[in-house]
Amino acid sequence: MTIMKAKLILLLLTLALVRANAQKAAVINFDTRLHDYGSIKEEAGKAAFIFNFTNTGNDTLRVSEAVPSCSCIQAEWTKTPVAPGQKGTVNVFYDPNQKFGKFDKKVTVNSNATEPGVALEIKGAVIPRVKTFVDSFPSKNGNLMFAAKAFFLKTLTNVQIKTDTMFVYNAWSKPMNISFRDLPSYVKCVAVPATLSPLKRGKIILTYDASKRKDYGLITDNFTIVTNDSINADKQETINATITDDFSKLTSAQMENAPRIAFTSQTIDFGTVKEGEIVKKTFDFINNGKDTLLIRKATPFFKDDCKVNILGMTALATNQSGSIEIEFDTKGRIGNDVKRTILVTTNDPAKSFVILVIKGIVVPK
Repeated sequence: MTIMKAKLILLLLTLALVRANAQKAAVINFDTRLHDYGSIKEEAGKAAFIFNFTNTGNDTLRVSEAVPSCSCIQAEWTKTPVAPGQKGTVNVFYDPNQKFGKFDKKVTVNSNATEPGVALEIKGAVIPRVKTFVDSFPSKNGNLMFAAKAFFLKTLTNVQIKTDTMFVYNAWSKPMNISFRDLPSYVKCVAVPATLSPLKRGKIILTYDASKRKDYGLITDNFTIVTNDSINADKQETINATITDDFSKLTSAQMENAPRIAFTSQTIDFGTVKEGEIVKKTFDFINNGKDTLLIRKATPFFKDDCKVNILGMTALATNQSGSIEIEFDTKGRIGNDVKRTILVTTNDPAKSFVILVIKGIVVPK
């Protein structure tokens, strides 16, 4: 055999091998891509369904993830390699808790198959459970039951007076006297009736004067409900609110000349750190408006969750820049999706509230 023939044969063999390898591929073939649960009861708990698949290709199949379209779905999948001709599963669990009516959701299955992102669909309808008496009063302190864990006043302007009502129920066998102590000067409370008969419903009417509070952003206030309850007579109550400037009376000219806050970024990823490290990140911003920008307040959504420092001035003229530093202690915060959220309150009528987020991964040290 000549050298030329030998080279030609080698070339042909190489091409055949390359072609054979190029044709090898994993193929994911599901028995079905849609499951209809029909009608499911809210109180029945998570509804499960198994999507079965077969690797009908000629290469090993590896499923990397199954991504639900909402937090109401959990998905588990075969994590070991699936050889050609072998089978695997994607288990889907739908949680109907506090879900009502029809639903139509998806789980995207990613793998090394020729079809990399397969969408599995689940649908059905949730029949809400019949509400019980306890559902109307989910919080209990001694023998007094409450319709909510606290007064949530949501957003108020700094000149607003807001009234809110909390329904209560006396689960005691005796009449319960209700009065109040440690009320802030800007809060008034009235119990109706002041003496609540056994096994009867009443209400606490709260009036909150934000003009006297003289604060901004996330606000928490506390007071004491005084009773003759044999179990825990003094009951601590909380008021949650968010206060901003009143922009309702601004003229068109004032709106046009208003301050405008612009952050370089409102989310910073601190990457991967070891548990116990102190993460410090700085959010830079500028006043793009014509009037003075005031940084009213910057606070974490949860108290003592992290430290927030406003660097430099809190009153910025046009084109002046500022910074807000977030200091986060990761001790005891291990997780793949650790987030801390901060609310910044300003006098910018277009962005009176700005949400800043730092996030990352915290691994054991």
